[in-house]
Amino acid sequence: MDIIRIDPVPEHFSLTWMLGSLCNYDCMYCSADWHDTTSRPHDLETLQRAWQDVHAQSQHLGLPYKISFTGGEVTANKSFLPFVAWLRENYKIDQLLITSNGSASLAYYQRVAAIVESITLSTHSEFMDEAEFFHKARELNRIMIRPRRSLHVNIMDEPWNRDRIALYQQFCQRHDISHSVNSIDMKWRVRDQHAPLPEPTLGRLD
Repeated sequence: MDIIRIDPVPEHFSLTWMLGSLCNYDCMYCSADWHDTTSRPHDLETLQRAWQDVHAQSQHLGLPYKISFTGGEVTANKSFLPFVAWLRENYKIDQLLITSNGSASLAYYQRVAAIVESITLSTHSEFMDEAEFFHKARELNRIMIRPRRSLHVNIMDEPWNRDRIALYQQFCQRHDISHSVNSIDMKWRVRDQHAPLPEPTLGRLD
C-alpha cells in the first residue's frame, strides 16, 4: 500500500445549527428535546437575521465557514431551501451540510444537492418507505460526486428492524453509497412501543 498524498485539513469556523424541533416523523427513540410535530418553524427573515448575527461576530477570524444543519427535520421548514440558497449566493461558505430523514421528494433533494456539499439521510423504519428512501439515496449518490460533494446514509440500529439492516447495507454496498450503522441510545425513548412498521419494499429495488 502506497501513500499517494497527504492534504492538511483546513481550519474552519464550524457551526452545527439545529433549525428547530419540528419533524414530520415521531420516532419513539428520539427525545422530545430533538423533535416535535407541532412547533412553528422559523421564517426566512428570522433565519437570515440569525446568520447575520453569527457572521458579524465571527468574520474577523478570517476562517472559512462550515455549517451543518440538523433538526428536527430540516426539510419540514419551507424556508430551509431558500435560506441555504441565500447563504450560498451572498456569503463565502466553504461547506454546507445537512442531515435529513429522507422524506422530502427526490426533486427537492436534487435542488439541495446543487447548493450543499454533503447530504446525510437517516433511516427510520417506523415511518419511511424503504424503496422510496433508497431510490433517493441511489439517485443522489450519482450527482454528489466525491471528493467535493458527498451522500451518506445513516442506518439506524433499531432493535426491531435488525433483520432489514443487512439488506440496507447490501444495497449501499452494491451501489457504492457511503453508509454506517448508527447505535441508538434507547434511554431517550418517548414511548415504549414503536409505531407499526410499513410493509418492507426494498426487495423491489435493483
